Amino acid sequence: MLPALFVVSSCAKVGDVKPPFVRIPEAVTDLSATQSGYSIVLTWTNPSRNIDLSEPTNLAHVHILSDAEHLAAVSVSGAGKPQTYSIPVAQGSDIARRFSVIVDTTRGKTSKVSNTVEITPVVVPGSISNLQATVDQRRITLTWDKPQEHPELVDAYIVTRSDKPAESESVSDLRFEDKRYQKGMTVTYQVTAIRHIGDRIASGTGAESKEVLIVDKTQPQTPSGFEALESDSIAYVTWEANKETDLIGYHVFRAERMDGPFKLVSPGAIKNNQFIDPEYKSGMYYTVSAIDEDGNESPPSPAFRAP
Repeated sequence: MLPALFVVSSCAKVGDVKPPFVRIPEAVTDLSATQSGYSIVLTWTNPSRNIDLSEPTNLAHVHILSDAEHLAAVSVSGAGKPQTYSIPVAQGSDIARRFSVIVDTTRGKTSKVSNTVEITPVVVPGSISNLQATVDQRRITLTWDKPQEHPELVDAYIVTRSDKPAESESVSDLRFEDKRYQKGMTVTYQVTAIRHIGDRIASGTGAESKEVLIVDKTQPQTPSGFEALESDSIAYVTWEANKETDLIGYHVFRAERMDGPFKLVSPGAIKNNQFIDPEYKSGMYYTVSAIDEDGNESPPSPAFRAP
């Protein structure tokens, strides 16, 4: 008799097959447009996530649309990073243009269209010229000349310093004083003419740059306004005080003749604009120089004669 055979069958329910996730980047929402010289500069922030809130690890291109027509495709610089793209325009063009962008992935998936920006190019001023820098009295003073091209369109100037680009300043004069003073540091300044059009700004055709070593090599002004009084064989010499804020004092020199030789008679640099000479003799000549905290000394004053 054959043994009984038992057959045990098992069945497992197979779940519904789900399609793979489709990673679609979110749309750009902060597209903006500015004019710099004769270029339109588009700026935006690349998507920092996909529409399912996952991290966008395969962003590929940003497609630039001009009036809904494809203009260019640029590689994505990185998820969540700001990016720019420049579009040249003809000088004198005043046709309004509208721009938007679309982001795609390496799998060919595309975001929705971004916000649309509109900009009308305008004529802009040229570059400034003759940019100069003076380091003196714990500050850097920049001066420059107006642009030769369309100076009548200049509304202001933007001054940018290389180590503090986020602290650019707008000035209306041909002069800028920077009191952010750090001795021995080298910085580069850029000055750009700008034009205001309503609530937006159009930059001039270029920025002029100037590298500056922050070291004061500027001499103080030569003292002036002298008076000398004589009393009991003592000379009391005074002069107008210099106005430099970094001045440390004065040197006083004396000679028996107008053409010298002059000898230093003050005890080093004296702080006050006066000097008492106990060794005075009638008809002595004096001259004075000014000294700042960096050791810069003015030329001596013209010799003047005491009573």
